[in-house]
Formats: sequence, C-alpha cells, structure tokens
Amino acid sequence: MRELKPDSAQDIRPGGPVLTGADGQVSLSGPQSGPQSGPQSGPLGPLWGRAVSQRTRDLAWSSLSPPLLSSLPDDVDARLARWPAGVRAAWQAWLAQADPATLPETIAELSSHPDHTGGRSLRLGRHAERLLHFALQHAPGIELLAANVPIRRANGHGVQTLGELDVIWRDPAAGETVHWEMAAKFYLMVDGVADRRAFVGPNLVDRLGDKLDHIVHRQLPLGRTAEAQAVVGHAIDRSEVYLLGWLFYRDGIPPPGLDALGIAPDHLHGWWLTLEDWMGRASTQAGRAVRWCRLPRADWLSGARVPEAGTESAESLHAALAERFGDAHPDHAWRRDAPVMVCELEPAGPDQPGIWLERSRGFVVPPGWETRAIERARKA
Repeated sequence: MRELKPDSAQDIRPGGPVLTGADGQVSLSGPQSGPQSGPQSGPLGPLWGRAVSQRTRDLAWSSLSPPLLSSLPDDVDARLARWPAGVRAAWQAWLAQADPATLPETIAELSSHPDHTGGRSLRLGRHAERLLHFALQHAPGIELLAANVPIRRANGHGVQTLGELDVIWRDPAAGETVHWEMAAKFYLMVDGVADRRAFVGPNLVDRLGDKLDHIVHRQLPLGRTAEAQAVVGHAIDRSEVYLLGWLFYRDGIPPPGLDALGIAPDHLHGWWLTLEDWMGRASTQAGRAVRWCRLPRADWLSGARVPEAGTESAESLHAALAERFGDAHPDHAWRRDAPVMVCELEPAGPDQPGIWLERSRGFVVPPGWETRAIERARKA
C-alpha cells in the first residue's frame, strides 16, 4: 500500500487467519421500556457490540456496521460504497478470530504514547479512517493501493492543495480501481426542517446535508481529476460514499418519511432528551438492573463495555450533568452548552460478573440547545 500522507498512529500487523462466515448485517430493535439504540449486546449481537476488546469492537464498527444512507439524491454523480461479493463476510470471520494485541490501538491507548513525529491525529473521524485502512489492507480479495492521498495542482502562485482522497483500493476480481470517501458522523434530528439539514452535530457546526454535499460535490470529483490519476497511476473506475455513524431522535423515536431522505432502514440510532426529560425516563427503570455512564468522544464508535467502577446511578449522573449545565464560569461555555452522550447499561451476565454492556445510547442536551439547533438547521 502507498500512503502518500502517512499518519503514524500505529504499526499495522496482521491479527488472525482468513476464514469464511456470515456477513456483518445488523438488525435494530424497536422501542422497549427505555430509549433504544441499534446494537444488541448479547452473545448473538454484532461483533462491534459484543467483542471483549475495544480494539476489535472499534475495528468491526468501522468496517461492518450498517451505513447511514440507503440512497443518494438523483442529481449527484456518485453512489454508495459497496464491498465485493464475499469479501466482507471473510473479513468479519478473520476479525472475529484475530488476536486483539495485533490490532490497531484505541484512541485512549494512542494518547498515552509520545508522538515523536507530530503526524498522529487523535480525531475520531481520522481514527475511523485508519481502522478502515487496516480492514481493507487485510480483507481477502481486496488490494489497498493508497490512503489519505493529497491532490495538488500547480498554478501561477505556486502549488495549490485541492484536497485528499481517503481510500483507493483495487478489486482484482472485477479489475476495477475504487475511490472511497469515508466519514463517521453523529447527528441529532430536530424539528422545523424537512430535509437532511434537520440532522445537526451536537456542537451545531456540522449538518448531514452539508456533509453529504461536500463529499459528493467536492471530494468525490477529485478522484476524476488528471492530478489524481497522475498520483494514483491509473484511472479510478468508481467513486463512492462510505458514510457510517449514529442518528439520534427526540425520545428515541425515528419519524416517518426518513426513506425519502435516503436514510437506511437499518441505520444505527439512539435518542436525545433534555436533562429533566431524561431523568423522568430513567426513573421508570427503578427496580431494574440499570446503570449509566458518560461516553467520552473517543468511545463513540462501537458498543460500550464498562466495568462496574466506571458506571453510575441515574441520580448521580443527573447531579453531575445539572452541575455541568449550570456552570456560569465565563470560560466554561464549551462545557455548559455541549450535549453529553450517555449510555444506559445492563449486566453482561453471570459469566461476566462486574461488566455492564450498552443497552441504549443518547445525548442529554443542555437548556436552550434545541432552540439553537433548530436555528442552525434552518440556516441557509
């Protein structure tokens, strides 16, 4: 593989044998007694929700979880990413047998090491890209050609960087070279907008509609430029969107009409609630074996698996979030105004004492966030 813009996060080494097995398809549960998200945590759940090692879970999520979209707008010259027949199933079987010690490190592990080159990115999206690169490098039946390829053009003022190509791989069976643009995104849907702009990022900077427009109108066309062909060495046959993530709905209830927006029927979804609404829902769990945890951004990808010492009661979490959202210090606006992702947890079972697994996930939003989010969604 040629990585023309290296990211020295970790060495990539093989982790297990090539086997065959079922593809990594996921079925989502419907609403139960509390807010629900996609993964089922039992032994029959998806690898990215049930594997003991977070290295395995995150790698499985970045390569096997369902996409956010099932279709693209009719007026775009692009299509959604697709794996060659049988490759994804063989990759999942390989990963299920892999030794986690030989897989890429988690963001938390990477952050504990000195970065002597200064080339390491700990951003969640960049980490998901690294994991996809690893999957494509080790999946049988695929040849990874390059990753993070900068495309530059000379002009009268020097050299202009046009952008970069996330992934270039070859399908030997079809004789095709494929360009994927990957993104791992997390959006909350708000009322008042009837298109993909209704999905806003928790920090209100990003929207699903804007991100998709950028990919299909700016990033994918780069693969068809003469500069890209010169760098890659030959023409790219297909340019595709590889968009993963989670979508979050008020009270955890997806509204009707999502298919018209191209949202995949099996996409991963969770809930968002105000602090008091969340506490009201959490209170209905009294008498059940339920614990909670706050998820740091580095752990947003795959299903949570938490030792009991890392969990808390709903009452304790409510008090902590109330203190955070009420912090009046002028330098703490970033804490006060930002939604917090939390997980509802259930016991892993008698064979795993002291371990709690994700049952659902969602964002608890601070006062005023919904009003600001609707304004952001409506902005042209």
